[in-house]
Amino acid sequence: MDIKAARYTAEYPADFVVFFIGMRINKIWRVREWVPTLRAAFAMVKELRQLPESPLLESRTMISVRDWRVPLFIQYWRSFDELEAWARNRDLRHRPAQTEFFRRTAYNGNVGVFHETFRVAAGEFEAIYANMPRILLGSAGDFVPLRASASARDRLKARKASLSARG
Repeated sequence: MDIKAARYTAEYPADFVVFFIGMRINKIWRVREWVPTLRAAFAMVKELRQLPESPLLESRTMISVRDWRVPLFIQYWRSFDELEAWARNRDLRHRPAQTEFFRRTAYNGNVGVFHETFRVAAGEFEAIYANMPRILLGSAGDFVPLRASASARDRLKARKASLSARG
């Protein structure tokens, strides 16, 4: 990864969606239940990245230090409507994987899945990266150098002013 030795912020010019999706391995020995779920999750991300004009802006996989049994995908999407359309599309991997998950686990408690969705209005976010490669929102949008004295409040105020001037 290309480390950017300085302070940067992320800029994204429109509304977007932050989507957390993950699973929890509740019974480690039930490999036949959690391995297919994890494989399907990675296959869905790969499929999304290969779609022309993909609505997925960025996806990162994280493992919790507190509980290693919780792989988590942090994703940035162009819009909620596109996320929803993808999730419901029977010709893409999500819908069949979802059906198979519930067929396989039948709410037996061996593997859990979850998601959280956040709509973010243009300019209503703040991000800072110091000595980091482009990551998360900084990878989904523009990675912009930041003056050393800028505070979070200043960055939010400047972003709102910039959007108002454009619009």
